[in-house]
Amino acid sequence: MEEKEAMIQLRGVCKRFPQKKDTIEVLHNIDLDIYKGEIFGIIGLSGAGKSTLVRCINLLERPTTGQVFLDGVELTSLGEKELRAQRHSMGMIFQQFHLLMQKTALENVMFPMKISGVPKAKAQERAKELLELVGLSERMLSYPAQLSGGQKQRVAIARALATEPKVLLCDEATSALDPNTTAGVLSLLKDINERLGITIIVITHEMSVIQKICSRVAILDGGDIAEIGSVEEIFRSPKTQVGRELVFHDGEKKEAYVGHVPYCYRTVFKGDSANEPILGNMMIEYGAPVNILSGNTRNIKGGVFGQMILQFPEDAEVRGKMIQYLRDRKVEVEEVEYV
Repeated sequence: MEEKEAMIQLRGVCKRFPQKKDTIEVLHNIDLDIYKGEIFGIIGLSGAGKSTLVRCINLLERPTTGQVFLDGVELTSLGEKELRAQRHSMGMIFQQFHLLMQKTALENVMFPMKISGVPKAKAQERAKELLELVGLSERMLSYPAQLSGGQKQRVAIARALATEPKVLLCDEATSALDPNTTAGVLSLLKDINERLGITIIVITHEMSVIQKICSRVAILDGGDIAEIGSVEEIFRSPKTQVGRELVFHDGEKKEAYVGHVPYCYRTVFKGDSANEPILGNMMIEYGAPVNILSGNTRNIKGGVFGQMILQFPEDAEVRGKMIQYLRDRKVEVEEVEYV
């Protein structure tokens, strides 16, 4: 099996912020490898340390201790001048776009090239190509105030690509957008990854965003990496409490089934089984009902997954047979408890 080459490596990264009376440690001893050409997700609840982590990756925040490598170059050992040169290899897009309001879309995309000393004619040609890539060739002379939120984010993506980066950092890049616009931006990012081979890091608090485009994900909790794995692995069987919280409740009404629910199980149906009447057949076979507390269907990298939280019968023998029935049909069943 071919060993994957790392684009970003973090080794023992800690970040502490001094306070008046003490010190707050926001990141604790983070070790992480992000491979070349992948779309990698970093997810966590509010306050988990996501934004600090992404700022440590491009060294807008210097780690208190630890090392950060970009394509084999140790960024944490560089001086400011060398670091600025390396930062050209990392584009960044934000939740609030950060466009220059007095400049057109074309001028916004040209701006980082102008700062880097690229001749105007060459910068203009490159900016036009990038605006075409993101689907805005007809809006290149529009000002940000004349653009929708999705169009502004597309300009921001084109601008981030202007210096031909190896890595694109997306910090809550779709949080300010409606669902339809979000889907379009995520599709664009996936297309850019496939066309240009750029490594993309997606920082978000929404598991639905991770599921749409990422291959692997790290779950951050209180400054630590709680778990890491493929998106499918994490979705099918989250191993930590925060993982379960993010997977179970993303986009759902959590209050609908949180509480002391006895005999409560999470089931995951994959592929063809997501479209079969397995539950109905099971209830007919054993003559007992199950209570569907919540459910949804998700598309993860082209695969269909159905997820349900079910309350099974009190009778232990019937419950055991039902659970075995599902497992025999390749349905994953895991007991869950909410307090």
